[in-house]
Amino acid sequence: MKCITSPALDNVEIAMYVGGEADEAVIEHINQCPFCGERARQWTLLQNRVKKQSYRVSCPTPMQLGDYHLGFLSDSQKLVVAQHVRECLLCRQEVAMLENFLSNLAPESNLLVESKVLIARLLGVESKNGLTPIAPALRGETKGPLTFEADGIVIVLDIQPDNKGRSNILGQVAADDQDQWTGALVELRQGEQLQCSTTIDDLGAFRCEGMMTGKQELRIVPTGGSPVVVTNLEF
Repeated sequence: MKCITSPALDNVEIAMYVGGEADEAVIEHINQCPFCGERARQWTLLQNRVKKQSYRVSCPTPMQLGDYHLGFLSDSQKLVVAQHVRECLLCRQEVAMLENFLSNLAPESNLLVESKVLIARLLGVESKNGLTPIAPALRGETKGPLTFEADGIVIVLDIQPDNKGRSNILGQVAADDQDQWTGALVELRQGEQLQCSTTIDDLGAFRCEGMMTGKQELRIVPTGGSPVVVTNLEF
């Protein structure tokens, strides 16, 4: 495949097109030229991958935020994280979510309070304006499975509406220490109401069917290690 004109658009013109700064001649050319249109598409994919890798790169990890809230950090580490939390709205929200989660634990779950709790972050998703990281997973705002991450643990949720106005959830957990997630307890709650309780199979998968719509909270408690929480899940 070759450009329809000679010379072809250079990299600067392609970059300006991807960034929304190209002139009308460049836009018209890319719309008509399959070769340059494919170059622009590949450039966009590369740009989005870079954004994903750099998104919140300066933020503490979910585990560090959990340790900060539970008082497990050293004095020097606590000062650094506290300064960041004061300046970062997203991290303040995560600490507030963690505090709310711990305060709502049932009395019989005191063992959880003593452990480290990881708040999973929704990875960036595509929107009309490019890569958009969003905190709540709102119904209808994303297409395809939702991917969350917490300290290297990846949770993929495929939410499918059924014909009764409810939803089925197919979940997948992937981690370096995959064995400890086999048999992990999975709970989906709406407020204090338990909607689903199941376990993860030896392939890292789980399923919840007939879930009511509204804001949910997903908790995954492994056989060893820290529990992971997905908050503000709405469908």
